[in-house]
Amino acid sequence: MTVIRAARPTDVDSLMVIEADSFPTTAWRREQMVDELTRDTRRYLIADDDGRPVGYAGLFLSPPDADVQTMAVAGSHRGQGIGTLLMQELLAVAWDEDCTRVFLEVRADNEAALALYTHFGFLRLGRRPRYYPDGMDAITMRLRRHEPVPLTEVPGV
Repeated sequence: MTVIRAARPTDVDSLMVIEADSFPTTAWRREQMVDELTRDTRRYLIADDDGRPVGYAGLFLSPPDADVQTMAVAGSHRGQGIGTLLMQELLAVAWDEDCTRVFLEVRADNEAALALYTHFGFLRLGRRPRYYPDGMDAITMRLRRHEPVPLTEVPGV
């Protein structure tokens, strides 16, 4: 059974395995991950499957805004709803911390992530050309708590 819990610095080795698998060309260094896990303005969550981390997500808090720093699920556990569980809990953290807007960047070619974020109501704001080291564009997205519906997305993004 998968449960979502707060990440601990002792999780870093498990997270780095998922990080390297999920982002082979842009993986964070171990020191970066440790720094993220220990900052007061960050909240990291772990998807724990019977004592083994199988996914994680991180949030930078600067109320009224929050920014999704990263999210990854182990290849062996993708397509099982773990990303959905992580995003539900990440948004609950943002709202509990008095944030009213959550922002993120996502690779323009990451259809699964784009579908997940759209499912949660994130709107596309713009495109950052060649944002990633391999030249891929990023799509910027935003979710507002209690967003009036319907809102129009920015055309051509």
